[in-house]
Amino acid sequence: MHPFQDSVKAFSRQYKVLKNNPEMAKEKAIAGTTYFIEDHNILTLPQDEGESRYPYGKNGFNFWAYASGYMHCNEGLFSPFLRATEGQEPKIAFFAGFPEEEGYVPISLLSVPVTEERGRKKEQYAIFTPNSVFYITETDCLRFTIRVFVDHENRMYFSLLGENLGKEPKKIYLSSYLNPFLKHAIMENSVDRWFREVKVLPFDDLTKEFNAFLIQVYEEADRSSMTTNYGLIRRKMSLGKSSKVISIEETTSRFQYVGGTRSSLHTPKALYKGTFGKPIHICTFTETGIAGDLIHCEIAGGDFVRLDIILDYCFDEETKNNLLQTALEPSWIDSILSQMEYEEKQKQGGMRAVFGESKEDKWKGDVFTAFFEHLKKQVEFCSTIKGYIQLSAFSLIGIRDIFQALEGLLFWQPEVVKDKMLEALNFVSPDGRCPRQYSLPDYEGQSPAMDLRPFIDQGAWVISTIITYLRVTRDFSFLNEICGYYDFIDDKNHKAVKSNKSSTVLQHMFDIMEYLLQNRDHDYTKCVLALYGDWNDALDGLGVSKDGTREYGTGVSVMATLQVYQNLEDMMELLRVLDVEKYKEVIERYKSVRKEIELGLKQYALIKNEAGDIRILHGWGDQRSYFVGSFRDTDYQSRDGLTSNAFWVLSKLYDTDTTIKDTILQAFSRLDSKYGLKTFEPYFQKNTPGVGRIPNLPAGTAENGAVYIHATLFGIMALFRMGCPKLAWEQLYKILPFTHKKLSCSPFVMPNSYGYNEEKNIDGESMLDWQTGSSNVLLKTLIRYVFGLEPHFGGIWIQPSQWMPFKSFDFVITVRNCRLNIKYSDENKGSRGFKVNGQSKEGVFDRIMQMNKLWISNEELEQKELVIHITD
Repeated sequence: MHPFQDSVKAFSRQYKVLKNNPEMAKEKAIAGTTYFIEDHNILTLPQDEGESRYPYGKNGFNFWAYASGYMHCNEGLFSPFLRATEGQEPKIAFFAGFPEEEGYVPISLLSVPVTEERGRKKEQYAIFTPNSVFYITETDCLRFTIRVFVDHENRMYFSLLGENLGKEPKKIYLSSYLNPFLKHAIMENSVDRWFREVKVLPFDDLTKEFNAFLIQVYEEADRSSMTTNYGLIRRKMSLGKSSKVISIEETTSRFQYVGGTRSSLHTPKALYKGTFGKPIHICTFTETGIAGDLIHCEIAGGDFVRLDIILDYCFDEETKNNLLQTALEPSWIDSILSQMEYEEKQKQGGMRAVFGESKEDKWKGDVFTAFFEHLKKQVEFCSTIKGYIQLSAFSLIGIRDIFQALEGLLFWQPEVVKDKMLEALNFVSPDGRCPRQYSLPDYEGQSPAMDLRPFIDQGAWVISTIITYLRVTRDFSFLNEICGYYDFIDDKNHKAVKSNKSSTVLQHMFDIMEYLLQNRDHDYTKCVLALYGDWNDALDGLGVSKDGTREYGTGVSVMATLQVYQNLEDMMELLRVLDVEKYKEVIERYKSVRKEIELGLKQYALIKNEAGDIRILHGWGDQRSYFVGSFRDTDYQSRDGLTSNAFWVLSKLYDTDTTIKDTILQAFSRLDSKYGLKTFEPYFQKNTPGVGRIPNLPAGTAENGAVYIHATLFGIMALFRMGCPKLAWEQLYKILPFTHKKLSCSPFVMPNSYGYNEEKNIDGESMLDWQTGSSNVLLKTLIRYVFGLEPHFGGIWIQPSQWMPFKSFDFVITVRNCRLNIKYSDENKGSRGFKVNGQSKEGVFDRIMQMNKLWISNEELEQKELVIHITD
């Protein structure tokens, strides 16, 4: 019992410190009414604008807990609890009831649903930890806590703790309401109730456990058979020495709980009465079955009551029956959570960072340190998804999305990354084309849902991530792993079938490179064709055929071309490491093509105006009939595009002629704004011809002239690489969520964008959080350009930012079997010095980044630990 209560006491104490100490609250504040507290946990108060949330679960099972108390979960298409949108009745709710002269006053122990509480004062706050969420309500000398977590088997635990902080006994009731869905769907329809039954299963000995609820949901497997999904809700009441249970009621009827068809959880009539009346212990077909209870009890002064609820689900009767025989004990529940917390600390300990004292008041080292831990969680979440995160019919697993995320995760969880890469590579076409999105089949032989639109950049991210994985791990055996393929039958109808062909990972890489190289404008510019589009999904018109005789014309994506330019260099470097003689011809071909692409980019992607100013195009349409990101686009606007400028640097084409630096910095200056670098400036007005669907987005939102943070971070990476660290940090400050006052999404992880359009009352709002590529690009930026860890096949470069707003940092990471501790301090020496395990080392001047950096060879990495001190 004690671990749960001890945690609650600690959280309550920290809440009171923040409440009573404005200076401390200011120091710990993230955004809105959200704060980092001890152990990097998050305390957040209810508010009416914006919403914070945290995902729990493992291996693609997502249990979303919101600061408001809304909760929902899914694993792929299977949804144990559906999402309730803003203002709707929640699917999970908890109440406490207080007696009055006529009936009871129920209060919601979550901040949803909003109920009439007749003037009763209460304080509510939520605590997000990496493994569980705590919802705490304090009122009338009573403290109620709902702790929720999910274990490795996707079992959901709800523990309700009621504590009497006063001396006199209190008679109250506790009530829980669970409305599970347990079906492969993302929304409810009018016939779902026909195929769901909820009933109470009585237990013989109520001193051990309360009655259980059994939910049975029937789904059609085919025209002649149905499958049964089982949900089992079990409850256990634990009491302090002097507290007692007075009575227990259960109902399976939502109507009985809320009061009929016209009522909802916002007006739960049974709770005002304090009774369900005549019990309804089975419900099906005519209305929605739920699991509801009313437990009247007395909590003695200084004592407690605790209700534990477990929800299991399974798909066969034998497992269901076995679950019924499993004992439910609070100490067992607490031990499961304790073990998960231990495992989480061990896993996340593989990489950690601590920022020291800041040089500027606007930066807060403790906040940045705590944020870094949750950024890691965000990258891990994006890397291990099973799709349907946004709960829409086509919310699948994106190839580019998953590989970009994996390129961040591999720095401290390479084994997880290896398995996920192998999963994704099985969905490549034999010709090397990657789908835009894929889903995991439910059974062998099923044709999974896939998005087959040929966004040209997908394979470029695959190559990049595998190369980084090999540079960090030197796990070259990965290249010999066998993966399958899918034959793409019909792009428009998203039809693909499993191919009989299979090959190694290395062959998949050759296939992908070949697809990218074949899809170039061979007759003219030698650049990579846009086809359906590139990374910027909304700008999907460049590849359209001008005369309609073909599906795709010769329109080009400069960003994708630059990515392929870099892929070629990476592949050549890999093949030289593997066997330079064996792959001599491939290397020579890649070298020749790379030079072709370089000349094509310099000739066609760079344009001049009459004054001699240079601009890097975003791309052009079929037969160069129009430009995007030029001095005169199709809407007659002079426009800058962010990504082509950024990737000119990141692809290292910049290294061949650094005189273009001013051109890129001037473009960044024109793209700059209140919230950072915009993806385009100016935005595309409605009906702008040729560019695709991007003009349909409101001005100043998403990719259309807003700060789409994913792209902004490409620009920040480029600034670091061009030797402009102060400019990079200025832009970094603008995009971090904890530097903003307004809360639209979870401020402790990266949002995907910041909109700005005064006419439409948009000022800093974001579309969404958690599932966004901005997280992995930020993490990679911090690792490579702030902490300065740049992996190569022969070793690693140590290249921390030449300037930073903190006087020091301490970064720890394991590379292969070597524990690296990178310690940086700014001592105003005027020059950079290096020490490795106490021994001074000479650095090497990097003409591109304009600073000294240190080479650590593979032989040095064979040591158990390297402590690297960098002083400026």
